[in-house]
Amino acid sequence: MITIRQSGSDEKNEKLKQTKTRAGETNAAWLKRMGARDGVILLGGATISDFRVRVAQSHARSDLTPSLWSLAGILIDQEKFLSAPLELCGEAALIARRNGVQTCNMTDYNDPDRFPNIAVIKFTTDAKIILDFADRVADQRSIIDIPTLMLPWLSYVWIAGKAANPLAESLGVPSAAFVETVYGMAGIELTPGLASATSCPEAIWQAAKYWRKFYEDSAKRAHEEDAAQQVPSGNYLIRQGAAAVTWPPEE
Repeated sequence: MITIRQSGSDEKNEKLKQTKTRAGETNAAWLKRMGARDGVILLGGATISDFRVRVAQSHARSDLTPSLWSLAGILIDQEKFLSAPLELCGEAALIARRNGVQTCNMTDYNDPDRFPNIAVIKFTTDAKIILDFADRVADQRSIIDIPTLMLPWLSYVWIAGKAANPLAESLGVPSAAFVETVYGMAGIELTPGLASATSCPEAIWQAAKYWRKFYEDSAKRAHEEDAAQQVPSGNYLIRQGAAAVTWPPEE
């Protein structure tokens, strides 16, 4: 088990609003309908690898149920986001060259059957500084070594080698570790409930949903210091509440 603190509040952050899907709506279409152009994007997939990542995050939940989420990223615009997915989107050598960080196209995550859950959360009004720090992380492996972090997760997803749950060894999900590091460089804490450096999409989700008082106090201090932090706000869409492998569909 990983050590994670509860917020102490049962009240949900009303600035994080649940939306309903429309018939035939893709994830890209949902993003445009929400008007989302920056912030943290969370995706919950229905492939075998996504399922295993979601189940692994049961350690971060008090009810021990799988997470809704399997991937975290930073929106560039409505068509692209930065992340550190376990999938190779190009030449394998690029993983090391760009510290595991990839520019992901929404077209690859557009299918609601493959990625039924999606959320966009804003923690700051200064999107430029976040993208600047993201580029720095991609260029400097000394800040956080994402490729090394990917190896135990690939082993776990593939059931290769020891195949232990990396979160139990305090090894965060690479995409979430990337996002948390970037926001941390900007002075924004994404996972105040974690007592360790373990990062995962579930911890980011819980922080945005239940740690409003923490962010209200942080935003007040940030305002006094002329910073652009805010109480998390955004939208989310849940099409698959219980983690399951449903993609690709059976013939």
